[in-house]
Amino acid sequence: MRLFRGKPSKDATPKTALRVSSSSLLDAPYSLDMWCLPTDLQRQVADWFSGQLQTFKVDGSRSVLVPGPSQDAPGFKIKGAGFEGGQVRLGVSHRTGPRAPIFDFEGRMMEDVAAGHDNAPSGGASFQQAVNEYQISARLTELGYPCVPCLGYGRLSQGGMMSWFSVFEWHDSWTADLVFPGVAVDRWAALNTQMGALLVELASAHDLIGYAWYVGLPDEQLLIKDLHPFRYADSINMSQLSWVMQVYFGLHIRTNLLKSSALRYSQHGLPADIHLAPVRSFCPEATQEDHDAVRLEVVAPYMINPPADFSPQSLLDALNGNAITRSLLALCPEKYVRF
Repeated sequence: MRLFRGKPSKDATPKTALRVSSSSLLDAPYSLDMWCLPTDLQRQVADWFSGQLQTFKVDGSRSVLVPGPSQDAPGFKIKGAGFEGGQVRLGVSHRTGPRAPIFDFEGRMMEDVAAGHDNAPSGGASFQQAVNEYQISARLTELGYPCVPCLGYGRLSQGGMMSWFSVFEWHDSWTADLVFPGVAVDRWAALNTQMGALLVELASAHDLIGYAWYVGLPDEQLLIKDLHPFRYADSINMSQLSWVMQVYFGLHIRTNLLKSSALRYSQHGLPADIHLAPVRSFCPEATQEDHDAVRLEVVAPYMINPPADFSPQSLLDALNGNAITRSLLALCPEKYVRF
């Protein structure tokens, strides 16, 4: 299967500004600016925001799936296309959380407002989210990791406010719902174990830290999707404390999702410890007690909000005191280890 019409690159289609009339999804004059999108898609995207595209499928709260510009071309997905297939609610924030933390050299939590969902308008995306989707997609492709191709991104401006969007190649045969009950319990657990291993591998081998999920292809191959939470780690601004905290936050997002799903579908016989699948990829001996302890002794006091009373030694002791985070400390690349 051919995944790219053109590989994203620094010399891709330059910025193009399109001025569109007000007879559209939006109720006042606005402008669109687009970066790196193939020329044939620029007009398609403009047609979406002007309300001229009649064939589309709503995908979640802020995305639409749209046919390609020609009969033999793949379709595409606009992420940040508007709220549930309607207009972007400029001036109204998502307010869905979670906060996006960044951990300083000593491991202290700070809020990365630009990366958080609450920074995006309802139905839209933030500057960081749209650009990061494109940059991380291109970087992972260069490294040989298959991901949903991000073809470019753009900005919607109206009345002094703005929202951003990203555009992805999409095929009707792809499956985005690789979650229980859409997939069998065993496969869901295996996918989460695989994702846990991938997140640790990207962090330790390529300095890319974040969290993501998968899209399924008909031949059961997987593409990585939802890459905007990733950040590039560097040993000048991070120690092993911040490295482990940043990596575990991504894993915490995955385990939290699994834990809440286990409660929601308890009548379907989901294993009580299914939330451990991501961490057992690198810490096979992890128990529910270990996970409960890391939530109580690391997540609650050090990850949710900036701690009022902080000591890097106390944080290191907490990380060393738990099998899960102790395993991450052991996997942390040597260039980060200073404390």
